[in-house]
Amino acid sequence: MPYDPKVGPTPLYMIHKPPFSIEAAGYEPVEGETIPRVHPKSKNGLITRPAPEVSTVYDLVKRTASLHGGEPAVGSRKLIKVHTEKKKVQKTVDGEVVEVEKEWTYYELSDYNYLTYNEYFTMALQVGAGLRKLGLSPGDKLHIFAATRFVPHSPRVLLPC
Repeated sequence: MPYDPKVGPTPLYMIHKPPFSIEAAGYEPVEGETIPRVHPKSKNGLITRPAPEVSTVYDLVKRTASLHGGEPAVGSRKLIKVHTEKKKVQKTVDGEVVEVEKEWTYYELSDYNYLTYNEYFTMALQVGAGLRKLGLSPGDKLHIFAATRFVPHSPRVLLPC
């Protein structure tokens, strides 16, 4: 299935065939309730790994690079410009409706740029090599802090001790 970043990976036709869920084993029928349902692939228990050979994030990235090497893996966008504008909004203060001025911030972002699975795997290998060069070894712990939203002017970088 071709991937179009503007449309997404969802096809316009059904790719899987029913059943989409089955009754879970080991439950007795209770009047007025339905028996819990599970995905057909987890009929023998929950799936704990995407594949038998995957037990770490590294294994997962390596496997996806071998299966989908040239396909887009992760995307990012660059900040083009920060727009701020002031608007008057109604706010209730002590039971009275008052108009107050509020500042709104909008972020103008570029289109997505994608790394392929192969490029992403190469980057993971480079990060791992860099951490080794800094002196980390198997068994050491590293905590990475990352923002889940765009926060301008936050240059904090934490390195391992």
